[in-house]
Amino acid sequence: MDNIQLSNSTLSNLSNNHAISILGIDLSNANTAVMDTSVLANTVTMTLLDEVNGASVSNAASSIVHTEPINTQHAVKELDQDQQSASKKTHGQTGPKSSAGKKAIRFNALKTGRHAKSMLLPFEDKKAYDKHLREVLSALAPANYIEVQIADEYANALWRILRHETRGAYEREKILEHLTPQMAAQMLGISGNRAARAPEYLTQLRYVVSQSERVLAKKGLQEYAHLIAHAKGIQNFNLVWRQYPTLFEALATLIDARQIKPTLFGPTSQGLSMAWQQNPNKILSYLEELADELYYLANWELMRPQIRIWMEAYYFSQRTEQHRINQDEQLLMKERNYAHSLLDRLMRQRKSGFLWNISSVDTEL
Repeated sequence: MDNIQLSNSTLSNLSNNHAISILGIDLSNANTAVMDTSVLANTVTMTLLDEVNGASVSNAASSIVHTEPINTQHAVKELDQDQQSASKKTHGQTGPKSSAGKKAIRFNALKTGRHAKSMLLPFEDKKAYDKHLREVLSALAPANYIEVQIADEYANALWRILRHETRGAYEREKILEHLTPQMAAQMLGISGNRAARAPEYLTQLRYVVSQSERVLAKKGLQEYAHLIAHAKGIQNFNLVWRQYPTLFEALATLIDARQIKPTLFGPTSQGLSMAWQQNPNKILSYLEELADELYYLANWELMRPQIRIWMEAYYFSQRTEQHRINQDEQLLMKERNYAHSLLDRLMRQRKSGFLWNISSVDTEL
């Protein structure tokens, strides 16, 4: 094997630490630290040849060619930057960092408001909540810090109870919103145009028709039945309308409500407008619509119990929706129990404070 000679410039470019690590020199020994230059060169040469034979040539070459000492701080900084960059690529964006950005997205995952971290939901009125909080604190009149905390928690529990009750009402209405007045009319055995003209209140069981309205509706229906039976083929209703005053007064109200021009009666209200006298078929068409409206008004009190039973059966048949409502009701009960427990805690706190004050007075005596 030929000897490899290192030039003085190449030898001088070797870092001291690298040469010492290669040679395994113990600097603690002063005699070892002082070495002959030729011996050092020959030793380095043989060691590098061993690295070439046992490892990669590139590693040995890099050990020789490196001309500057390594900046370890800069290398560590670059490594940290590479790791942070890789972490961002792996995990993606973690969301906004600023307080404004966090505030903007804090309700993104909100569905029911059951577990909302914020006491107020985006659509709730802060003024109403503040007033609610003041009223509760005023009623409980907390006397110290602990009582204030309990009273505040109780006020928040009451607020959540109101929220759950409102949500439950919406859920129930959602089940029944699929029911239409026309479906209710068909359930009652009504068909044809009368079923198609079913009023909206047919699915609103709280709708009230007064006694006077029912009386007028029944009278108007009777007059309509008589008119259809005895005045067929009439060409001018101005000749007969006075025999059916309730019916035609109701018709005039219907035409005014729909803002149809001209009005049914003329300026003097002594007879029908000339335009209506010349259109008997149009009067008959509107009288038919009016008769259907009067029919529902006159029979609303009889229809409502039947519609109630039908809606009840439909409501409880929707098992999927009902299951979710039952869960909401259970959550509402838990919230109420929790609110009552807070009141109990407040009473016990006041009782314990009262007894402590009495014991203090007895001790002083």
